[in-house]
Amino acid sequence: MLKQICIALAVLMIFAATAVAWQPETCKSCHLEQYEIWNSSAHADSLKAAGGSVVDIESCTECHVESSIKETWGREDVETTIEPITCEVCHLPPEVGYDAHLNAPSDHLPEVTLSAELCGNCHRDSHHPVIEEWNEFDSSGFNMTATASHSEPTDIAEPYILGMDNECVACKATDGAIPNLADPEVFGLNLDEVPEPAEVSEWRITCVACHEPHSADYRIEDDAQLCGNCHNSEHAIPDGMTPAVRHPQWEMYNGSIYDTGIHPGDLGCSDCHMAAREYNDTTQEAAITGHTFDFDPELLFSSTSSNGCYDCHQEGFIVVVEAKQEIVTERLDELATLKTNATVSLEELNGTSGYDAALEDYNNALFYMTAVESDGSHGIHNMEKVKEYLDNSEELFNAVITRPETVAQPGFEAILGVIGLFAVLWIVKKRE
Repeated sequence: MLKQICIALAVLMIFAATAVAWQPETCKSCHLEQYEIWNSSAHADSLKAAGGSVVDIESCTECHVESSIKETWGREDVETTIEPITCEVCHLPPEVGYDAHLNAPSDHLPEVTLSAELCGNCHRDSHHPVIEEWNEFDSSGFNMTATASHSEPTDIAEPYILGMDNECVACKATDGAIPNLADPEVFGLNLDEVPEPAEVSEWRITCVACHEPHSADYRIEDDAQLCGNCHNSEHAIPDGMTPAVRHPQWEMYNGSIYDTGIHPGDLGCSDCHMAAREYNDTTQEAAITGHTFDFDPELLFSSTSSNGCYDCHQEGFIVVVEAKQEIVTERLDELATLKTNATVSLEELNGTSGYDAALEDYNNALFYMTAVESDGSHGIHNMEKVKEYLDNSEELFNAVITRPETVAQPGFEAILGVIGLFAVLWIVKKRE
């Protein structure tokens, strides 16, 4: 009886809360963990931004005050109270309203969306142009064959993925990225949690793939590991049978000056790939948030960048970066010519006893060459390792080219001829 009374009182408390406003305290009754994470987040502190002045500026309240946000979005459930960004801003109500969810939680669920557009309702325009930078796919000059972007829908750009297993989904869809990142260790994928292609709802890599929405923080604190969960070569090794390496950025970064402490202060991916600049109140120059993830040395080494590289390197370091990349570009061009010659030599060795060893050298040369190409940084991620890989590739291609001609392996017809000769000799001997 006492238990029933407690349950009834709890229900009454919930309904009492909803009579005033459907606020986080209401959700807290059932979603305590999510509430506590949200309560220490930037969204919960949105009213404190800019020292609290946002409450007095109409253009700011559109994204910092809940009632203004809902009104801007055309929501009918607008409350006049001043609240920060709470649960109901991101979780739109069921068709029959929030109260129905409280009565029958499983039957009437608030909307849970993985789309970037929900976040983009606020994270936009000149102050916070996150959605505009991220959404390269919808820009007029986007070329799917030449440009890679998180906003590029996999089911359009790589439709063959739809016919493959869920291992591809882990890095090609937000639905897969979230369970993939549940284990912070690179290569720690639990495929039991990753959906099959037919179950995917969001084929782009959207905000919530990298950011836990209740905290707004990275899903993995170490952003190198965060990116490395997808940007890795999937255990590829030079085994004589692997002629191509894809997205080996994690392997290149490991052991580099940014990872070992040789550089003053460890650097993660976002330090260079998300060069940022704040909105300029005087010139009204738009902010840059870095959500294209492009490497932009001009911004990175600018005094206006918030990444701090300028303090040590100044703008002159751009020339150093370009010179290093030019060296790698030239060596890749030289290797392309060497590859052509090695291909001819390999074909000439076909059918000889030295072919198998030459093929192993050829595949390993391609391994090292494509690893540098696919990394995409032209040496900036790890100049020492790139030099080693290019040297290895050159040495192995030359080994194929200079391999001495060997005696051709007997073919099937030759073997039959030898067997036939022995047979004739045996018959002659028998007759004697």
